[in-house]
Amino acid sequence: MTTTKPVLCRTRPTRSGHKIGVLTLNAEAAMNAVDLTMVNMIDRQLQRWQDDSRVVAVVMRGAGDKAFCAGGDIRKLYDSMTQQGKKQYQYADDFFRGEYSKNYRVHLFNKPLIAWGNGFVMGGGLGLFVGASHRVGTESLKLAWPEVRIGLFPDVAASWYLSRLPYPVGHWMALSGSHMNAVDCKSLKLTQYSLRHDQYESLLKQLRSAPWGTNRAENHRTVRGLLRAMEPDVDADSAAAGGFAGSQLAPATEALNEMFSSPELDDIAVRFDQYKGDNAWLRQGIDHFRRGCPATARLIMEQLRRGAQMSLREVVQWELVLAWQAVRHPDFAEGIRAMVIDKDFRPRWQHASVADVPEHWTDALMTSPWKASEHPLADL
Repeated sequence: MTTTKPVLCRTRPTRSGHKIGVLTLNAEAAMNAVDLTMVNMIDRQLQRWQDDSRVVAVVMRGAGDKAFCAGGDIRKLYDSMTQQGKKQYQYADDFFRGEYSKNYRVHLFNKPLIAWGNGFVMGGGLGLFVGASHRVGTESLKLAWPEVRIGLFPDVAASWYLSRLPYPVGHWMALSGSHMNAVDCKSLKLTQYSLRHDQYESLLKQLRSAPWGTNRAENHRTVRGLLRAMEPDVDADSAAAGGFAGSQLAPATEALNEMFSSPELDDIAVRFDQYKGDNAWLRQGIDHFRRGCPATARLIMEQLRRGAQMSLREVVQWELVLAWQAVRHPDFAEGIRAMVIDKDFRPRWQHASVADVPEHWTDALMTSPWKASEHPLADL
């Protein structure tokens, strides 16, 4: 019996005698959601390619046409959180520790790493995607941090990235879980290039024909030039150039600025309730917030406040504390139950609204169970 590998790792020869690595997340039926096995496989392979002088660049993509990666395998996390006995939380703890440390190392990969952002790029998948040095968004890109809907928090360094987006975009993305398309992602520098999905094979062909050498800075320059030359004529003002949808953010900017005119979450929630406009993207995001986890919303505000003052390394270490606490607080398991397990879409959160979340609850979510020297990622 043949077992399909959840991560496919292959190399393609180039005309210059070098190799291009191609790493494919191969869990198409689950929209390439990653589990601990996949995280470890990705990390080992990138380390091999980092050390292999013949490999000059790597392409990272998801199998199929629907997703690069829709996040972590939250069913396995739910099983871990609801398991009885000594093994309760063990897988969840191992997963988050492995995911955070190994996705951080993606940022340290110093050869050109091209992430092909087609379809859904969300949650843990976004944490993997955003660490790549060359990020491509296709016409079907739907990039989001949707954790507010399941009672987790925007993780895998989201505290760092979201806090550095122009205000109030990062807060909106985190509180609403709204999808961002390719045009808006490029304008926000979450991606650097916009290519059509049907250009993927052409990209591989051109990478194999490119003039590679041993100078990594030159190789990065080669990739930048190649990707820019391949881009269709797409910008934020063109509604359908190259098959890309126009900006969702630009028509909503004035309303967002009004809703976030106060930095206080209680005021933002009131402004959301007062919105009477007809922008479908805004209305959907507000609905996600209303149905989302109130404690997550409270935590998000603190994430973005603290994350703006932290280094990327510090953010990754701090978010592991939040994850450790999240799996031991009831909202996360309840969110997965409602959205994925039972699919009744009626989570019973611990608090009825953001106004009902006491300060001691969010303080507990941010309290480290370890001394600084004992932190699992102290040596990151």
